[in-house]
Amino acid sequence: MSDKVHLHWGRIIDNYDGTYVYDVKAARQQVALSPQVMDTLHTDGGEAIDKLYALGNSPINPDWNNASNRIPLPMLQSLVDYAVFPCSLPKLGNPLVVRGCIKLLKSITRFGRPSPFSYEYGHLCFRILMLAFDYCVMKLSDTVEDWMTEATQPKNQLLKEGLAPMLSKAVSELIDECIVEGDEGFYSNFTVSLPWTDSYKGPLVDPHDIRALTEILDQDRKHFMIFLRSNYSLRLSALLYTMFQVMHRTPPTLQNRPFIQAFLRVYMRSLLLAPGYPSHWGWQHQYVIAMSKDYQSTSQSLDTEDSKLVIRAYMDRLTILSASSPLHPRVTSPLAAELLQHVLPFVGDGCESLIPPMLCAIIRYMWQDLGENFMEAAPAEVVDACIRLFQHFKHLSELLVRNEGAHASILMAAAQTAFDERITELFGRLLLELFMTGQGSCDDDGPASALTQAFRGMSAAFHQDVAVSDLASRMATSSLLDLISREDFEI
Repeated sequence: MSDKVHLHWGRIIDNYDGTYVYDVKAARQQVALSPQVMDTLHTDGGEAIDKLYALGNSPINPDWNNASNRIPLPMLQSLVDYAVFPCSLPKLGNPLVVRGCIKLLKSITRFGRPSPFSYEYGHLCFRILMLAFDYCVMKLSDTVEDWMTEATQPKNQLLKEGLAPMLSKAVSELIDECIVEGDEGFYSNFTVSLPWTDSYKGPLVDPHDIRALTEILDQDRKHFMIFLRSNYSLRLSALLYTMFQVMHRTPPTLQNRPFIQAFLRVYMRSLLLAPGYPSHWGWQHQYVIAMSKDYQSTSQSLDTEDSKLVIRAYMDRLTILSASSPLHPRVTSPLAAELLQHVLPFVGDGCESLIPPMLCAIIRYMWQDLGENFMEAAPAEVVDACIRLFQHFKHLSELLVRNEGAHASILMAAAQTAFDERITELFGRLLLELFMTGQGSCDDDGPASALTQAFRGMSAAFHQDVAVSDLASRMATSSLLDLISREDFEI
């Protein structure tokens, strides 16, 4: 986090702590507040909600140069702190509060464009938006009363991180259940006019607001990725679900193309750090993947720092989060392959040094899933994923050779990593698996052919550098001898 401070928006946030892991025990710690502090939080938090409500209810954007129209940073912080009290949520859970937050996010600029996640102010504002939106979604279900009963239990009072993680988890499970069970009617509740307060009746979702929010997240995607990395306990399931529903109902015209592309980019980045498995959303997820191929943006040049953030997020998912996060299941080869497919377009000039550690982490998961016993069959989905990963390895090794800016030492490091992790033996393990299941034919379209071509392509890339070629030849020979000398290796 930078030491620079903006007059209105607080600290500038340009980096994240790569060692951050969400600590459930710390989040569940209860804080002690004096009666005076609690009274102040109720007063200031309530005032902030009123201001957001008024901002969302206004048909025009205010003059932000007028200090009286601003919501000061300390007031936003007070509102976040106020949210430790369950009584704050019914007040926050209002579409006008959500709309007010979107207007605030849009007002935060840097270098002439929206960049709310560059500042502490934007981080607080988005956390408030998520609280408000998640509670609104909860109110549309028949589970809100049960959840509030749980939230008011003594063990859930005055938690260090408030009720946001608990609410986010409950709403995420609600959305997942609707998607898995095919409840297509749930979204209709978002668009019907309902009484949210005595003075306001309207729908939860205005497609115009959702499009505006999507574009904000996309335009500030580099800093949004930093926010996601440091706040992954705030699951975006309800927000992404809503964005998807709006996108799915948006005609694919030239005029709507920017919004559709923006949503696809936001969705893909969110997959890298979101708890759970991307594909569990079924046809909705597959629809987005298909759309992303049709709507690939060829006009945008890659930002090296942005690309590194995406790749490091993937690495964090493979390593830190898989090993330590209580919210993320352990990475498997199929998950590594699926996420790497989305990351590959970001691997360009300036990112080469990240390839060797990426190879190391992935190959270890492949061995972990395949197992060391060559005669014990591996699940078909694991074998398929490993073949896809070999194809990705071929692409990465060829990229290292193609990029003139890549140092020979990086190519050497990639080759050294591959052979240290027994890449040749892994190739033989997979090939044997295919023979054992009757898929060992080297037909052009068969899995054995795809695997062999990928391995040959990777090896050929390593042999294009003299020093690396010598290393690759020696290690490949050694690995092959080790492979055929195994007692359980038979063809």
